[in-house]
Amino acid sequence: MAMITVTVPIYNKEEYLHRSIPALLSQTYGDYEILLVDDGSTDRSPEICDWYAAQNPGVKVFHKENGGLSSARNCGIENARGEYIIFPDPDDLTSPGYLETLMELHEEHRTDLEIAGHYIIKGGKEILWNKNGRNAVMNTEEALSMLMRWDSFNGYTWNKLFHMDIIRKNRLRFDEELGTIQDLHFCFRYICLCSSVVYDPGPVYYYDMAAGVSSPFTPLTERKMSGLAAYEKIADLAREDYPAMEAAAYSLLYNICMSYMYAYYYSGMDEPEKLALLRRNLRKYRTCFFADKAHSVPHKLLGITALASPKTYYRCSRIVRKLPRRRERT
Repeated sequence: MAMITVTVPIYNKEEYLHRSIPALLSQTYGDYEILLVDDGSTDRSPEICDWYAAQNPGVKVFHKENGGLSSARNCGIENARGEYIIFPDPDDLTSPGYLETLMELHEEHRTDLEIAGHYIIKGGKEILWNKNGRNAVMNTEEALSMLMRWDSFNGYTWNKLFHMDIIRKNRLRFDEELGTIQDLHFCFRYICLCSSVVYDPGPVYYYDMAAGVSSPFTPLTERKMSGLAAYEKIADLAREDYPAMEAAAYSLLYNICMSYMYAYYYSGMDEPEKLALLRRNLRKYRTCFFADKAHSVPHKLLGITALASPKTYYRCSRIVRKLPRRRERT
């Protein structure tokens, strides 16, 4: 039985650790280690991590200076003993079959990456994501195409079983220059190294939106703004071998700039240089966004409004968010 390294990056999550760590300790898979990476927490997270490590020989704790999410995950990679690695968040929940399901996918299909489905916990309700998904074994280009769709398995690293031999051979690490969106960037680079990928949309993970640090409504910090560069880096990687993915990256960049524009007004910001950057990106990448068939006509109309008048877009988007709608980002 192959060992799986479960790396949990932790920064000030004391209120969630007593639910997330026991769930990981209750896995049905027989051979795994849990690495709790305390990224310079200032709350009781370090003590809680140490307590679990003292009670469970399969749990190890690494205390480090705060370096961000990518730095914490890289710490896990560098200390992993397993043949496989996965990165659950400390404020989410996992089903007992979380690891076993992913390993069974590998044993059945012998792929280079295994991906499972997930629930979103929103307003206390469990919402099954990508209900229309299906079991599929994909080649590199097909998997990249699915990765770049917001309504598919997404660029998260908590629903994917990565192979350490691929990571080590290619010296793959999370980009520590990116404050956000680093997981999508990592997944894109990893999939480019794969021959085959399998996806089973059956849910084994519970993504708690209320607990997550990322929100479309929070102010645009420098860390948050740095994530915009991830899409441009992905486009650069895709340009030569996967040109369709270059266009998809720019379409996603346009879309995230719309979300950030909403956050700018919602949070009452007054930093015109950040708004100006968002508007420049909309002008620069509008062709890719409007040519993208993944976006509905109503969403593209909002995109036109954002391009023409950010304040009008914000007002319209506020109205749209209150209406019953399809799962489409606005």
